[in-house]
Amino acid sequence: MSHPTISIAQLERIAPIMLAADKFQPLVLIGAVGIAKTQFLKNDFRAMYAEHCGLEQVGLIHERVANRDSAEIAGVALPMKDADGNVMTKFTKPPLITRIEESGFSHGIILFDELLQAPADVQKVLADVLDPEERTLAGWAIPDGWIVVGTGNRMSDKSGATRLLSHLLNRCAVFELTFDINRWADWANDNGVNPIVIDCAMTYHGEGFFDQSVPTEDGAFCTPRSLVRAADLLTAFMDSGESIDCLPSYAEKMISAVIGERAAGMLSRHIAMAGEVPVAEDIYANPEGANVPEQTGYQLLAANRAINGAIDADMGEAALQYIIRLRPDLQVSLGSKLLRISAKRGWVLTSDTASAFVAKFHGLLPLAEAIGMEV
Repeated sequence: MSHPTISIAQLERIAPIMLAADKFQPLVLIGAVGIAKTQFLKNDFRAMYAEHCGLEQVGLIHERVANRDSAEIAGVALPMKDADGNVMTKFTKPPLITRIEESGFSHGIILFDELLQAPADVQKVLADVLDPEERTLAGWAIPDGWIVVGTGNRMSDKSGATRLLSHLLNRCAVFELTFDINRWADWANDNGVNPIVIDCAMTYHGEGFFDQSVPTEDGAFCTPRSLVRAADLLTAFMDSGESIDCLPSYAEKMISAVIGERAAGMLSRHIAMAGEVPVAEDIYANPEGANVPEQTGYQLLAANRAINGAIDADMGEAALQYIIRLRPDLQVSLGSKLLRISAKRGWVLTSDTASAFVAKFHGLLPLAEAIGMEV
């Protein structure tokens, strides 16, 4: 038996229909490691539910149930006497109910993260919560405005996931989420992920850049999540002033510790084979005529070569002349970086180009004044 596979685009069509049903059936997304299942539910789906409710925002309670036991979820069973003196057992109020009450939201989402990694006793405790007809936890009612979703990995992902208990499968709508490289690239661009890494992923994703399953041997592997962390390391390396014509072996090893040797090697070759990217000397010699690559990542690579290699104001001026030929967002970020470096190294950029740049991007004026530029 398998779960229906679904893309984010399809899920965005399905979710509003599920929300419009008379009783919302808990939505559970399973899939490979690091493909943003949790991120989608915490952000996109939460926004959909808010829109469905006609509210600006709804609450969110994020419960990682894989590292909990049933008592932590349901509360503690205590013996007590009723009005007639008969001994009975009653659970204390579950922490989840208390968190809902303290949230201040009448509507919200309860996210049971890593549900398929939760032990059987926890899954059993959650059975009534996941039942659209019951909606209780240890006898305590889930407020009407709160709905339940969950995530989990596949059994093949070696993350401790097991099959969801059959009576839970019969209460939830379970989909296997597929990875969409274009949606990831859009998100990565919007969130400042290093463009070189995005370009590499887009170029080689059809050649096995991302690991579709967890490798049989031990070690790091490349997922969208681990690639973002590797991109942070690459950005830090680029900002360190080291030559980036190619990745030195130590930098490649650093990145391979995050995404694995195969993907790190592909990224290293992607940088090294960027033949259309001018070297720093080409930019210093002819900043207005040096080639500007079409790809954003290669523009970033070229500009950083010029910035990192500059040792005086003349080289800095040439680098800035090249930077203003790049795409607008890179002009701002790289121009700002160049001004910071010039201030740190004691250069004063006095050309008309530098003055016009600071005038255009007036948010940099305080920095320009700090380094003695008149605008």
